[in-house]
Amino acid sequence: MAIENLKKLKKGMRGDGKAELRKRLHQWNAKKFSQKLKRVAMLKGVEVVEVDPAYTSIIGMLKYAPQLNIDKDIAGAYVIGRRALGFKEDTPENYERLLKDKAYLEFALKRYEEREKELRELIEKESNEYKRNALKSELRNVEKAKELLANFIQSL
Repeated sequence: MAIENLKKLKKGMRGDGKAELRKRLHQWNAKKFSQKLKRVAMLKGVEVVEVDPAYTSIIGMLKYAPQLNIDKDIAGAYVIGRRALGFKEDTPENYERLLKDKAYLEFALKRYEEREKELRELIEKESNEYKRNALKSELRNVEKAKELLANFIQSL
């Protein structure tokens, strides 16, 4: 059995606009659940392998969801299972070609700029402080991604 190695679970912070999610995460004890799962598996004679969950959703969404015609969450679980079996994930050739295609990268940069503009407008219109904070958080992520992509394009 393969599970994610969840050492630290982000529980969010007040003012992030995601109160319901914070409430659920606060009530859920991942460590206790993991220990109980391992104990039951041991009693049944099943080995539990913990794997690093980094980028499993992204890899699953980009590589296996379209290929196997499955949901992105199931594809992420598929990647976790493959990691437990010792497989490594390579970047598909098509993605490597896209990362070298300057026209595509400039298109992606324009999309980030459009999303940034859209978020700024939504922030100005939003009166709820907590929802505004969530939008600001997304805006920061878009700005970071845009800056990273712009630097990558300049380095080509």
